[in-house]
Amino acid sequence: MNTPLSTFIRDIEFLTLENYPGRVARCHFSLADYRDDCFHEIGIIIPEHLVHAVPKRRAEYLAGRCLAQRLLAPLGFTDFILLPGEDRAPQWPPGIAGALSHNAHIALCAVHGEPGQGGVGLDVETLMSSVSVQELWSNIVGVEECDRLRCQPQAFNLLLTLTFSAKESLFKALYPQVRRYFDFLDACIMAIDEQNGHLN
Repeated sequence: MNTPLSTFIRDIEFLTLENYPGRVARCHFSLADYRDDCFHEIGIIIPEHLVHAVPKRRAEYLAGRCLAQRLLAPLGFTDFILLPGEDRAPQWPPGIAGALSHNAHIALCAVHGEPGQGGVGLDVETLMSSVSVQELWSNIVGVEECDRLRCQPQAFNLLLTLTFSAKESLFKALYPQVRRYFDFLDACIMAIDEQNGHLN
């Protein structure tokens, strides 16, 4: 029998990432099938800051929290409810580092035991259009960095989207330690290793 949650959340996958010591999950979710009742199915209430939010925002939040529950339960946190802190950042259980991301239809979550491992960041983005690239590039990369990206064989909108995503991931990994916001221009892509899929 389908429930509101099983109709809303689809295709949960558990992924393995090279050199990552933790667990990662991804799901697809259907905004058209989102219902507020889905929150009750996983035992959490709609947070105060989302009570008056549009359904899209509540759906994205719920999809990420559903994945977090799936990943935290095997680590002994079966009843843990991942709430946002005053800074809206997820408040992970003691000794756990984690990250969440979503776009219009996909949610991602990663968690690992924190001691000695540092933080984790991940991000999923929709490919930027050429119009968005022209409007946003100077907020994401500096002039030299922009020139470096434009020298690559790949399309600039792909590389700018990738750069945005990498910097967003870096922020998520570092924020729990530094507890301050920093700008996209505070980090710089120095090299792209296309063959191995690495950025420096």
